[in-house]
Amino acid sequence: MPEPRTDERAPELEAFMAELRKLRTRAGEPSFRKMAAKSGAVSHATLHLTVTGKRLQPWETVREFVRACDGDEEEWHARWQGVQLVLAADREPEPAPRWRSKRVLIPLALVLVAAVAAVVVVVILLPGGQDAAGPPHPGDSSKFIADVTIPDDTVVKPGTQFVKVWELQNTGTVEWRKRYLRRTDLPVAPGTCRTPDRIPVNDTAPQGHVQVTVTVSTPPTAPVDCKIFWKMVDEQDRELFPANKPIYFSVLVRS
Repeated sequence: MPEPRTDERAPELEAFMAELRKLRTRAGEPSFRKMAAKSGAVSHATLHLTVTGKRLQPWETVREFVRACDGDEEEWHARWQGVQLVLAADREPEPAPRWRSKRVLIPLALVLVAAVAAVVVVVILLPGGQDAAGPPHPGDSSKFIADVTIPDDTVVKPGTQFVKVWELQNTGTVEWRKRYLRRTDLPVAPGTCRTPDRIPVNDTAPQGHVQVTVTVSTPPTAPVDCKIFWKMVDEQDRELFPANKPIYFSVLVRS
């Protein structure tokens, strides 16, 4: 299928799609059908529109494209938000009624300036803005150590359960208390692996190691590829390591 002429898209959207195509190339140029099978949430036609359509696709669709190519979800979400803001700011406003006075137009102009300023801030943060964010607690730090059970791309049966265990290390100077790993793809799409929304992390002293366990139920039908990402949060569901990549498990559900 031929791609639309680039002049039919906004330059920011064209650049975003070009980067997504590069991500797919780095992933080995998988077919859109294979990507859809790995996602289990969107069709190959919808994924194709992500890099060929005339409009910016919803984040849920772009997220599945990024996941299928093993991209960094946080980085791409920030990029998507930046493009969305730019496109929103570039939209042509509706003609103002003739009775509108200059007193009304002035504050509207100020709103537009504020919106453009917000766009500039987001664009400056991309793609490394997420990495600039530090943990809420100074001295807090975390390190992934190992997959204790269920190595990546383990083949599992549909309609079954398994227990995934990760090992983490508290590499900072702050004691971990009342922490959790929260699943990042909430609400969970149908047809994928089911888990609790968040799982507890045992209290861990600085430099200590901790194993975190989650019970996973596979979908009743196959084939499905489940790759589920998690981030550490506190009791208030506040993300504690915004700059860290999420941990994940990846299984292939096959009959």
